[in-house]
Amino acid sequence: MKPSLRMHGLVQHINAVAQQLGLDMLTVKKEYIFRTWVTISAPLTYAVFGVYWGFIEARRHWLEGIKSCIMLGGLVSGSAKLLTILLRHTPIRDLLYFIIKICEDYEQRGVDFIHALNFGIDRVYKIQRIIFVGYSITFLIMLLMPLVLLFYKGIRITVMPYEIPGLSIDSNIGYGLTYLQHTVPEVVGGIGFYLGDMLVLLALNQIQTFADIFQLKATALNDALERKEQSRYVCNVGEYKDFNIQALLMDLINWHQLFVDYCELVERIYDNLIAAQVFAASVSIVICLCVNLNEFDLISAIFFLVSAYSMSVYCIVGTQIEFAYDQVYQTVSCLSWHELNCEQRKLYMMMLQRAQNMKIIVLLGIVPLSLGTALQASELDFCFGSLLAKNNI
Repeated sequence: MKPSLRMHGLVQHINAVAQQLGLDMLTVKKEYIFRTWVTISAPLTYAVFGVYWGFIEARRHWLEGIKSCIMLGGLVSGSAKLLTILLRHTPIRDLLYFIIKICEDYEQRGVDFIHALNFGIDRVYKIQRIIFVGYSITFLIMLLMPLVLLFYKGIRITVMPYEIPGLSIDSNIGYGLTYLQHTVPEVVGGIGFYLGDMLVLLALNQIQTFADIFQLKATALNDALERKEQSRYVCNVGEYKDFNIQALLMDLINWHQLFVDYCELVERIYDNLIAAQVFAASVSIVICLCVNLNEFDLISAIFFLVSAYSMSVYCIVGTQIEFAYDQVYQTVSCLSWHELNCEQRKLYMMMLQRAQNMKIIVLLGIVPLSLGTALQASELDFCFGSLLAKNNI
């Protein structure tokens, strides 16, 4: 299958998921239908009932108050994803169409480019499977575990860490209505998390694909420069062969400029979403650790896995992007620039300078999006959570 068809199918899959929430990503004009308002109401519902119930529980015991806040990180990251999709609908739509157009253009340039595009799409599909399986298992467990405990042990726990005022979970009607109300934000949240992650990770993974295409273009230029060098040993005096070096160099420079612009565009669109996702996951890990180090709580244990899982995926992809930047810089540095003429060397130096000063993705201007950040955050989360649990504050 052509890379453009595979990418188009992937984008259509993402849009189909968005349509389940009333968020059509490929339409020119946003339309607010009933499902859109249900999606918007999901974080608002948790914000109202969760905060209210948290104050009530905190009066009884500090640990109960913290338990009601274990999904606060999910509220922050989910709200950030929803606001990004609603407020930046047009840039996201244009970005998706641009990715498809790149696949359509470069699949016609030879087998090497088709292989690079397919390799990048395979990376996205692998991440898609990991995210889908991870979210499906964890959110299904969160939805089904209360029913399993109710039927087999008679224990009544809620899906979300709050109760609705006026509805007692001790009564069958009250528990049933509470479970149904909790199911709505839980399902919307699970689908929304998957949608937001796919949009972000699809855009970020194209940086690696663009770096691979850049390397192919650089290899073509290097081959031409080597042929120019070899031709000096066999050409007659005064004979000159261009080997299309100027066109290959300009093609490489233009692609590098597109690469830089694309990286900056992705950061402008998704900067707040990525920062909210990582920091909210870190806060959720602290809260869940604090709760489980004092006493085991099933819901917080499951949400701990969700938070650690989502933060790790983003930070691993961030590290891969840093490797892509290094790959581009190394490719530029290894060009046979000494075979370029004076004017061509000036253009090459400008490209080299840009490659040396690539702007990495920084979370709120503080720390880079990388695996090292995830490890540091995990260490701080464990220390802080242990401190809270030890001192019982």
